[in-house]
Amino acid sequence: MIKFGWYMVCYDIANPSRLGKVHRLLRKKGISVQKSIFFIQHNEKEMNHLLDKLAQVIKRKEDDIRAYPVERPDKVWTTGGILETYPLVMPGGNKIQPSRKVKKEKSLWQRLLGK
Repeated sequence: MIKFGWYMVCYDIANPSRLGKVHRLLRKKGISVQKSIFFIQHNEKEMNHLLDKLAQVIKRKEDDIRAYPVERPDKVWTTGGILETYPLVMPGGNKIQPSRKVKKEKSLWQRLLGK
């Protein structure tokens, strides 16, 4: 059975051109929570395919990309930032309420999650 879930993808890219390519690829697939951190919801096969695509862009001796499986984005410990500001809509429609609401960003967050 293919495992489906959330992944936290972090990167450190030395070259600005490669950095832009990596960022654009990840922006299409996930939710940016910091400049170099994304949450992506995929199964293992899709995640491996994404990492293979990223590996074609980077230079392995200069750049670093890591993907960590996480239970849910709201389970990641944080102080401030997107996870405290935006509501998180989990699969099945369950909402995790933010500490404060930001109307414009809320609709963006929901759009990124497909809700």
